[in-house]
Amino acid sequence: MDKKQRIVLTRLLAGYILLFFTIRFAEFITPSRLLGPPLFNLGLDITYWSYWLLQLPSLLIYNRAGAILFDLATFLSGILVILFPLKRKWAVAFTILVILQCISFNTFALIHTVTVDGLIVVFLPFWITDKEKFSLAWQGIRYFNCYFYVAAFIWKSCIGDSLWYWQQGVGTFKPNLVQYLYHNPDTLLSGIFRWFLRNEWALNTGHIFVMLLEGTMAIGLFTKKYDRILLWLPIVIVASTYFFADVFIFELLVLNFAFIKPDQWERIGNKFPLLTYPIRHAQKNN
Repeated sequence: MDKKQRIVLTRLLAGYILLFFTIRFAEFITPSRLLGPPLFNLGLDITYWSYWLLQLPSLLIYNRAGAILFDLATFLSGILVILFPLKRKWAVAFTILVILQCISFNTFALIHTVTVDGLIVVFLPFWITDKEKFSLAWQGIRYFNCYFYVAAFIWKSCIGDSLWYWQQGVGTFKPNLVQYLYHNPDTLLSGIFRWFLRNEWALNTGHIFVMLLEGTMAIGLFTKKYDRILLWLPIVIVASTYFFADVFIFELLVLNFAFIKPDQWERIGNKFPLLTYPIRHAQKNN
């Protein structure tokens, strides 16, 4: 991957992350909007315990000024990454701040959500300035993406056994969508949902189909030949999860950027010249 391709990738990736950070801010789930929540959950994860024992919540969550500065620094570092995509220091700063945002969210959401997993790791390769080493690290993100869905399939088929429980689809659908149906009984979407409730076989079949799509991602662990197809599988999985389970995990699609080949980034840059606009120092490594 040459510098032009990396610049296009860096800017679009940072922009995608900032888009969801903005959505989080609007939905009152960034530190400055949480207003010092009293409840938290660390689980058995040593990372979260380290976060707590270092008293970072006192600085980043419970301190009003600190929380505002935390959000502001995250947003500004992302903008600086877009402006100077080859400056390593901004990539490092943005990565650390995003990781702290993810840990903070999961801690006070009382559950370690999978939706932030991609955000935690996706920018780590951008700490590397060497072209060949960066390309290898970026391929690691691709394999992590495949592993992520394969691990989910293994869990559901071999450990949780939900793949073999025929009623799992409708069992997931009902508790997650009942609130929407109650408050919006006359919408088109409610009509569609009621059709699925009358035809439980469609929900159960669809649930199994989505799990099989997760297992299909194993192909990407052995060959890149089908990357153009594999690119769409997480999109289908995430979109169907949102539609049928009301679970918003679109941030996971940040890992899908790794399925796009360097020559495709080249074409995107040629089609949208602004993405490769020569801002001062953009062509210089730190």
